[in-house]
Amino acid sequence: MTAVSIVIPAYNAENTLARTLEACRAQSLPCELVVADDGSTDSTPSIAERFGVKYLRQENRGAAAARNLGWRAASGRYVLFTDSDCVPDRDWALTLVKLLDEGAGAAGGTYTLANPESLVASCIHYEIQYRHARLPREVRYLGSFSLGAPREVLESLGGFDESFRIACGEDSDLTYRIAASGRRLLFTREARTGHFFPESARGFLRQQFWRGYWIMKLVAKHPGRLGNDDYSGKRDAVQPPLFALSAVSLPFCAAFGWMPCWLALNLAAFLLNLPPAFFAVRASGQARLLWMLPLLYLRGFCWAAGCAAGTVKFILLKK
Repeated sequence: MTAVSIVIPAYNAENTLARTLEACRAQSLPCELVVADDGSTDSTPSIAERFGVKYLRQENRGAAAARNLGWRAASGRYVLFTDSDCVPDRDWALTLVKLLDEGAGAAGGTYTLANPESLVASCIHYEIQYRHARLPREVRYLGSFSLGAPREVLESLGGFDESFRIACGEDSDLTYRIAASGRRLLFTREARTGHFFPESARGFLRQQFWRGYWIMKLVAKHPGRLGNDDYSGKRDAVQPPLFALSAVSLPFCAAFGWMPCWLALNLAAFLLNLPPAFFAVRASGQARLLWMLPLLYLRGFCWAAGCAAGTVKFILLKK
């Protein structure tokens, strides 16, 4: 049987790590468990010790560096990655390994919702499910919350780019490079991982600003890929400039009496997210998920602001 390791980067993960480790230890396929602690200051180390996993620690350098620390110390021929706020289903590892046994350069799966009582978390979850529902089996991007790769592939490409300092863009970068090397990326909805999504709208919007910021580093490194990787579509690519135009044009429209034009622009921006909102209501049977519309509308401005800041740093200043 092929040796398999599960690598879990963790930073101040005391609220969820135990559930993650319980789920990983209960996999139908025996796996080595590796926790790569990214400088936690809470009880994360003692939780990992209680489960008897291979525990590694580094100064806080980001999830990409923690994942690299973990897979380099892992003993498995196949390395699977999940996050410290994720709860994989029992057959998650087995399902990904079957795809890797087909010769895939990487394999990935989808989410389930670990905190369905939260309206914000539910909106985030179903917006992602709208994307995942349209993915083909062979894709051009996979997320590191549910990712498996042969160790030799990670070694040949140097693993994750540690200059991505938060958990955003580093998984896209790695899987873009895997695909560019001629290897296949395989996706399956049968590999399911429960996830604790943000429950605060403010926290989610703050997170989305930083996602917009770091996505511009990805754009600088892989021009032309945003909106063309199966997961991110044209709707994602058009939103940052559209919402930036809305914000910048407001004082001019107010000054020159062009407010109907500004309102029409914002209506178009608002309606961009009708498809995922309607999908969410149909899939969940919950009309309350129409709240996704104002939430994603506000996200658009956060994306625009983050992308603007990231454009200055990563594209104009080339840092």
